[in-house]
Amino acid sequence: MDLKATLKRAANLSRENDCDMVVGDDGTGEWIIMPLDDPRSDSLAPGIIVDKGGIRYPEDIDTANNLMRQGR
Repeated sequence: MDLKATLKRAANLSRENDCDMVVGDDGTGEWIIMPLDDPRSDSLAPGIIVDKGGIRYPEDIDTANNLMRQGR
């Protein structure tokens, strides 16, 4: 799944599970989604925090836009 679709899925999961999610790369090159309170989410790089409304922080929006421009 590409980053844009993964971010959308993370926002849906955030609404369904009533918790913030993190979208990131765990080193395999694939985008994965984890709950923010999962300690393993700290190892995602880059890690983009997503809540019910979408990407939470402006700097994460910039990161996501840059990654999508790079084709990730």
